Amino acid sequence: MLTGNFFNTIDSKGRAFIPTKLRGGLGDRIWLVKGIEPCLYVFTPDGWETYTAKYISNRTQRDSKARKLRRMFFGNSRETDVDKQGRINLPPDHIEYAGIEREIVFVGCGDMIELWSKERFDEEMAPGNLNPDELMNEAKETSDRE
Repeated sequence: MLTGNFFNTIDSKGRAFIPTKLRGGLGDRIWLVKGIEPCLYVFTPDGWETYTAKYISNRTQRDSKARKLRRMFFGNSRETDVDKQGRINLPPDHIEYAGIEREIVFVGCGDMIELWSKERFDEEMAPGNLNPDELMNEAKETSDRE
């Protein structure tokens, strides 16, 4: 299980070190995907396959929103290697999408990692934006509908 928040930076070539505590659960190849919020998702190959089967591939092709969702996720995903030092290369379009300048946050989210610009992560996690009770109730309602 991937958990915890880890702060880091990217270098001038767009490379980022994956924190050691998260790296062990990933392996040598990962999928890097533009997320729903302005962040990046990091999956193991098996995790990516499971995620897409559950949330993307099972939607009907007759629905225009489902087709857009497929284009967004599959068109903006990259399979990439984790180098021997534990770094990944972030493509320029992914860096731009996530609003990453230099400081980044790796967030362990169970079966995946979210990669945020520090500024956007701080905004997302600001106390005024978090109401755990409300979030739990909304998540339960969403789960009940699926």
